[in-house]
Amino acid sequence: MIDYSLEKKTTLDAALMQLFTIVQLLRSKDGCPWDREQTHKSVATNLLDETYEYIDTLVSKDIGGQKEEIGDVLLNAMMLLEMHQESDPQFVIDSLNDVCDKLIRRHPHVFSDHVVSGSSEVLDVWNSIKVNVEGKTHDSDDFFSRVPASLPPLEKANEIQKKIRKVGFDWPNVEGVVEKVKEELSEVVVAKENPDEKREDLEMELGDLLFAVVNLCRYLGYNPSVALHRSNQKMQRRFNALYSLAKQRGIQLDQDHVDEMDELWNEIKAIETRDAYGTASEQNA
Repeated sequence: MIDYSLEKKTTLDAALMQLFTIVQLLRSKDGCPWDREQTHKSVATNLLDETYEYIDTLVSKDIGGQKEEIGDVLLNAMMLLEMHQESDPQFVIDSLNDVCDKLIRRHPHVFSDHVVSGSSEVLDVWNSIKVNVEGKTHDSDDFFSRVPASLPPLEKANEIQKKIRKVGFDWPNVEGVVEKVKEELSEVVVAKENPDEKREDLEMELGDLLFAVVNLCRYLGYNPSVALHRSNQKMQRRFNALYSLAKQRGIQLDQDHVDEMDELWNEIKAIETRDAYGTASEQNA
């Protein structure tokens, strides 16, 4: 048993240090077996999960949820810091010093007399310093060598496209991106209708379609993973509502009752639209 009394802190530095102290206690020999068994990879995965949960609270404008989820994000970040500190106490100090040094170096328009005209030029300066000052550029034989190999396919497609954009290889306007999506969709249809022709690879065409849609998300300024995450949530929410209504009305969820399910689905969509419109109207009143 560890004797520890929680104190509600009133300053940011004290609150952060209390969290870090509790994490250290959990990882100590008298602490929690589960916390001691965690690895850098497992905690990093948890960090990703908690980040998505935080995004959910942002989308839903749940202030209380935001407080909880940002705390969970910080908890996992602190856990990673402690795990590195256990093997090398200097590791975390060097890491924090390095990131502070990098932030100052890459913001000459803030910490020196360099002048920028806007956020677009800020990114140009940032990337120029990465390449010309820090030497962070791709291998001579692999333009994408700095794209993390462990990224999931959706995120990797986004990073590949962003890297290509940096050298000017991009669509001049969004209409071209939209037409590319339409083109790839038509090629999927052709491949589907010609399964016996070796030149048609349906799986590859589906991949090209996904890549084009990711490109559209990027071009419009949205993260494709977050966009898909929100669509997944919407599908779950609506189908759970359909499931509940079907039980109330004695409708079986099977192929023989597709028409009834379609009616329920449209009813749920109409309710959501009405509620959203009503909320917007109330806010604008």
